[in-house]
Amino acid sequence: MKRQLSQLQRLLVAGIYFFFIFIIVMIYGLLNGGIADILNQSEAASVWFFSGILLIIMGMYVTEPYFSSPTDTLSNSISLILVLLAITNRQELNGYVELLVYAVCMFILSIFHMIVKNYNEKAKRISFWCLKHLGSSKTMFSAVYLVSAFSFFRDNTPMLFAAIALWICMVPIGLVESIIAKFSQLMGIIKEKDIDSCIGVAIKNSESNLYTISVPKTDEKEKLVSSSRNSVYAVKVDSDSYCLGIEIQRKNLIDSIWISIMLLDNAELEITLNDLEDIGININYTENLGTAHVLNDGKIKQSILEQLKSSTIFMERDDFIGFVLPESNVSTIRFNTCKIDETRLTEGTIVKTHIAGSEVLYQVINGITKIASNSVDSEYGYICAVARKLGHYDAGHHEIKHVNWTPKVYEPVYLCKVNRDIDLQEIAKTSIGRLPGSDMSIPIKNINALVTHNTAVLGILGVGKSCLTFELIKKIVAAGIKVICLDITNQYASDNGLYKYIPEAQIVSDLLQEKIDELESQSMRTGTSDSKSSWGNVENFKKLMESAVAGFMDANNKSVMVLNPEKYIVRQAATDFRITELKDVSLVEKVQIISEIVLKKCMDLGQIDKARCCVVYEEAHSLTPEFNSVVVKDDNSHANGTAKVILQGRKYGLGCIIVTQRTANVTKSILNQCNTIFALRVFDDTGKSFLENYIGKDYSDTLPTLEERHAIAIGKGIGLKQPVILQLNDMKYLQTNEGEEEIVEKNEYVDVETEEITPNL
Repeated sequence: MKRQLSQLQRLLVAGIYFFFIFIIVMIYGLLNGGIADILNQSEAASVWFFSGILLIIMGMYVTEPYFSSPTDTLSNSISLILVLLAITNRQELNGYVELLVYAVCMFILSIFHMIVKNYNEKAKRISFWCLKHLGSSKTMFSAVYLVSAFSFFRDNTPMLFAAIALWICMVPIGLVESIIAKFSQLMGIIKEKDIDSCIGVAIKNSESNLYTISVPKTDEKEKLVSSSRNSVYAVKVDSDSYCLGIEIQRKNLIDSIWISIMLLDNAELEITLNDLEDIGININYTENLGTAHVLNDGKIKQSILEQLKSSTIFMERDDFIGFVLPESNVSTIRFNTCKIDETRLTEGTIVKTHIAGSEVLYQVINGITKIASNSVDSEYGYICAVARKLGHYDAGHHEIKHVNWTPKVYEPVYLCKVNRDIDLQEIAKTSIGRLPGSDMSIPIKNINALVTHNTAVLGILGVGKSCLTFELIKKIVAAGIKVICLDITNQYASDNGLYKYIPEAQIVSDLLQEKIDELESQSMRTGTSDSKSSWGNVENFKKLMESAVAGFMDANNKSVMVLNPEKYIVRQAATDFRITELKDVSLVEKVQIISEIVLKKCMDLGQIDKARCCVVYEEAHSLTPEFNSVVVKDDNSHANGTAKVILQGRKYGLGCIIVTQRTANVTKSILNQCNTIFALRVFDDTGKSFLENYIGKDYSDTLPTLEERHAIAIGKGIGLKQPVILQLNDMKYLQTNEGEEEIVEKNEYVDVETEEITPNL
């Protein structure tokens, strides 16, 4: 086997052989009439003799120091064919026909190898073996040299023997390089650049792009890999090529280190032995497949560095967190977490991978601890993250587009980069929130559907339901839609309520107190036992509400009206005949009356395909309770009456927002009509079970652990067909300064048609 030399050593060897050729020429010239006479010999033979020896030396010690690739053979054969065809006095070169046939065969074989290497493994290996041994510059130009030597020195036996002896010393024996290598070793005259860069051989290969390398625990190997975590590796993947990769994980065993190497995703990133030799790394061409070398200290050719920049894996290696594991599906992936600070990965974190070359976002919804075995004697723990598919984020339209397939096994997974210069105030103006830890905002894509297809804001006390509702109201009002808030908490019409977000001049903060007092004075009215309407003040209440609603809806300078049904004292006859006493009208019935009056006003205005009015039911579990949560028996029918209003209101531009902390206690006749859902932190099993029909079990299981100012969102109003954990806006960016008059273009939101969401009840 030819000794492997450094580049400087090979140049020295080549120079010595050139010197020997010069001596042979000088001797021949002196013995045969002078130096000039040698150049006057038969043209073909002389040219080919000197060309042959030159190309042998250049091929062995400069261009192909280790082995020839099929492309090298192709280049050599083409050059040989062209020159042979250009010769005119072919009879002067013995063996001309044989050389031409040989060159053509090598040309055809190299083309054949390039065609079959990706389709037939057996044919690839046979053709490569032939090319490696018969198509190298050493072999091809040795044939040229020997043929031309016999032609050139056929009448001079001593010189013929000298030429052949030179060839034997140079090609089969490698005499000079052996002497140079030994001399350098003993005397240290030439400092060798040999780098023992080999770290080990692959013991496992997954999906052709993931190699597990076993590194022996020796001082030399441990030192080599101790500083290589950010290095590039070269892995032998074929008989004649190495591919570059990066380290993604390592595990320590008793007697070895297992390093997982992910090959880079650019098919062009194959390097040759020459490339490796140029940076001082000597590799034996007989190495086994899967042998890995580490390329430290940035010693990579500039041409290769430029190619590295086209590799997603290389450019995003700092955000590489793992790869897709088996048993992932169309909606969910599982990936192992490696090469990552665990604090960067939490529930709700946005990650990305690729499906058919397109970037697809996923959201982490769970983490599972697992145990794996390195060997018979070793085990290690790792975290398997579970992430739900979101889709492809269209930054231009700020929307998530659905993707219909799943990534390949072992496809790399990355953290989404965090933009440190996020303009949160600008995002808050146009969006309801953003994907956690990113600048990918989620706007209200269809403000009309948000209202007419109804919206629910669900969550326990103190998690930000009211703040989110205020933001929704602010954006609804900005689109020119009227809002009526039924609020029994007295929070909306207060300094800590809507006044922070909407100019006070645009808000009707309930009925005039004198009207409420007058209504109360009418509540004890009695009449004849045969006239139910003469008892109590229900009819007065209806007329008062009709007047208030009509005045608000017709006013150009009012956007929001806040009503507190609990403040209104309303009584009616206790029975239908022989009336002897009064009874209080329940809160649920008052809510039904108000809702029916709003619907009647919208009906009077005519049908419309856009939102006209939105009714906000704050503490909806009290205003529209479920059948098993009513205080008064008749409230079941009243809650159903309100639900009927919501169902009928759509074609007249009427919709609602349901706000509650007790999902289980709100009538499902209304909740089931809510197409857009914002689910904040929820603990009760009933609430989780209901939401599971909309957001799936994976997301419903995350409800108890949602962070502050986070919500699971889905629905037509925000253009999301799949549930997403959103990081909600900071409310300070939405507050309106006291006295500020906002000038907002109506219908600033783009309507986007999406499929309605139907719960699986």
